[in-house]
Parts: sequence; structure tokens; C-alpha cells
Amino acid sequence: MLYELVKSVTALVVGFAIYSILEVVFPPFNFPRNIPTIPFYVSFISSWTNLDQKDIYNKYLREKLEKYGAVKIYFASRWNILVTRPEYLVEVFKNEDIYAKSGNHLKIPGSVLATYTGDNVISAHGTLWKLYREVVSSSIQFPDLSTIHQNTSKFLDLLEQELVGTSSIVVNDLLQRYSLVNVGDSILGVDFEALDSKESTMHQKIKYIKSQIFRPFFMNFPYVEKYPIPSRIKAKREVEGFRNWFGQTLLSKYNPERENSAATKLVQALHNDKLTQKQFFDNAIIIMVAGHENPLLLMLSLLYVLAKHQDIQDLVRAETDPQQPYLSSVIYETLRLFPPLGQIINRCTTKSTWLGNIHIPKGVYVGYNNMATGRDRSVWGAGADRFQPSRWGTTLGEVNSNYSASKRSSKLPAFHGRKRACLGEKFALNESKWFITAVLEKYKVRLDEDWKEKITPAGPISPLGMKLKFEKV
Repeated sequence: MLYELVKSVTALVVGFAIYSILEVVFPPFNFPRNIPTIPFYVSFISSWTNLDQKDIYNKYLREKLEKYGAVKIYFASRWNILVTRPEYLVEVFKNEDIYAKSGNHLKIPGSVLATYTGDNVISAHGTLWKLYREVVSSSIQFPDLSTIHQNTSKFLDLLEQELVGTSSIVVNDLLQRYSLVNVGDSILGVDFEALDSKESTMHQKIKYIKSQIFRPFFMNFPYVEKYPIPSRIKAKREVEGFRNWFGQTLLSKYNPERENSAATKLVQALHNDKLTQKQFFDNAIIIMVAGHENPLLLMLSLLYVLAKHQDIQDLVRAETDPQQPYLSSVIYETLRLFPPLGQIINRCTTKSTWLGNIHIPKGVYVGYNNMATGRDRSVWGAGADRFQPSRWGTTLGEVNSNYSASKRSSKLPAFHGRKRACLGEKFALNESKWFITAVLEKYKVRLDEDWKEKITPAGPISPLGMKLKFEKV
């Protein structure tokens, strides 16, 4: 009797294990058959190889995406539909009620990342999204830019100190401090004092939290974080502690006289019971994260392309037009080839639907890959991989018109699209323009010969560990 019971239990365990493996290796039977399947291991292949995101795209994704415009891909513990063809993206962005935003709190509940970002203005859908947008949108779309120049001057002073005795440094930490102080001053209305010291509390806490969240295995298999794994229990505890510290910092340091600051708007909404404490924390965190991280990634990539292409750097430096059409075209070209957020899968179908000739069942996550669309040769031509700012035009009107048209048609989805387009786009673009202009007025920037050119292997896109040389102009 006992032997038969053991046999039955063993068979159940083995059967469950096989079923679980098959769920990972093969997409569900109801997924569309007329688009290719990317091998399940591609999403985490960077964990055991030296391939970066550009390598992975070229080797495993490019041919299929350029031909079909969509693929089935395993990511974040499930199979998804990834679309990159602009006309498909237009439909996804336009039909918000069908391709509904569904953030980490719904997609990977119980994960460390979901604990960190929660339910917020970027990830929410329907009435909740409208509520969050009502509270914070004006603060993000119309920031106070009065301190940007002062912060940029302080950054340059600190950079000069870093360069004492050397001409070559890794700028990531200093640039993160600059980006943090800007989002604090301009959008949240709170001084994080990130440029006052290398040991800035805000800067050090963010570095530590990032190290807890962005662990490759758990980013690829976040569902395992639902189980009592000691290291992830600790990570969740650290994230919750940071969220509480950050929320209390806003409550204690916000200035009610800065009526349009996000901190003031959030605190008022909390006190008026429009937001719960968790919603207050969730939206405060996401404004800080997106408001400093995405511009940081863009500025790093801008430094990379300008250091790599000395002729383009010289043209930007020599530009005398205060409207800066050539710098604008350099920024747009950088967004095309190195979008800060590469792959985004945060929409879920609310009903069975057709995307072109692709039938997508209800309850399937649909996402997009900004770098793939930006490098698609069927969209951008045979020279899609070339860094070519001139493709955007010559006058500011022409450059901006082409940029707007590319966004409208979803040829350039770096800032997403339609009514869920990034609220902080103008802030990020303005911050980047001021930063690059100020740096190039003072320095010639080159890549250090010892740095091996490579972008990040997964997640956000930027040059990995980039080392730069600065020479006074």
C-alpha cells in the first residue's frame, strides 16, 4: 500500500515537473501559429554569455522581426507576443482598452520589482490611471527648470575635481547624482542634495536598491520570488524600507508653496484621501525612478555616440543656432538606436483580438522592443544601423517635424505613444540638451582605449561601464 502511494506521488511530481518545463520551453497552444517563436532561452542568454542586447537582437531576433513584425517570446515567467512593426504598434497604442496597461503588480505579483514600483501612473489602467494622472501629470509635463543650469554648473565643477590627476573616468555615478538632483528639484520639488557629496544618502540608497532588484536570474524568473527564498525576503524588506524612507522624506521636505511640484500634489492627494498611503508611495517612487533613470540612460548614450563619432561631436560643439537643430537630430538618432528602455511588455489583452492577421487570445501579454523598431531595415532602410543624424533634416522645423511624424507612426516608439505617451518626454529632452551643450563647451570627449565597447546585456539600454576621456577645449 505504502509502495503504491509513493509511486503515485512520484508520478505526480514527475508529471508536474515535466508540465512545468514544457510550459517554459513551448508557447501555449492558443498562441498565434503564423508568427515565429523565439527560443525560450534567448531572454536570459546574457546570463551565461558575453552577448549584449545588440548582439542578441542581431543573432536571434532581427531576421524574424523584420520579416513578420511580431514573435512569440518567453519573458518574466511567461510567454508573450512581442510586436515591432510600426503599424502594429499604432494599433496597440491606439486601442488602450484592448491592450490594457498591466504593470508589475499584476504581471509578477510578489516579486521584488513589483514591491518596489507598485501600482502607478505608468502601469495603471482605467479609472485608477485617470486618478493618478489627474494628481501628477501637470508636475511632470510642466516642471520647474530654474535650477537645471545651476545643477549643470555644479556637475561640471565636480567632474573637474574627478579629473584631477587623470583624464579618464567612469561617469555613471556622477551622472546619476546629477539626474537625481534634477528630478528632485524640477519635478518633485524636493532637494535630494545628491550633488553635495559622493556619500549622498539618496544616491547611496538608490545604488543599493538597484543592486537588490536587478539580479539576472530573478529578473528572468520573477515568479520564484513568491517562495520563501532568504535573499529575496531580505531584498523585499530592503525595498519596503527604502519606499517608506523615501515617502517620509517627501512628507517632511516638500514645500507647499511650490504648488505644482509632484511632492505637493501627492501630499495634498494623500491628506484629502484621494490616494491611499500605498498609492502615494507607488507614484512617488515611479516619478523618481523614471524621472532620473531614463534621462540618465539617454545622457550616457549621448556621451557614447559623441565620443565615438568625433566629427559629429565637432559639429554639435560648433553649432551657433540657439535652437540647436543639429543637436536635436543627434538626440533623436540616439533615441532610435539606443532607446533607454529596450523591451517593454506591460499590456494585457482584455479580449480576443486581431492585430493585422495575428490572432491574439484574451489575457495575453503584448509588448514591444524599441531598439528592434528603431533598427528595422524595412522601416529605416539599408543604413538602419548607421548613426546618421542628417536623416532627420537640417532646419529645426524639419528635424522636429520628422521626429513628430516618426512618433505618430510609431517608427520611433522610445517615448511610447498616443494617450499613454511618456509624460516626462520634454523634461528628458531639455535636460539632455542642456547637459550635452554644457559638457561640449568645456571638454572634448573621447572613448578610453581600454574600454571594450558594449551595451548592457539586458534591461535598460546604455553603454556598459563606459570609460571616457575628457580634454579641455
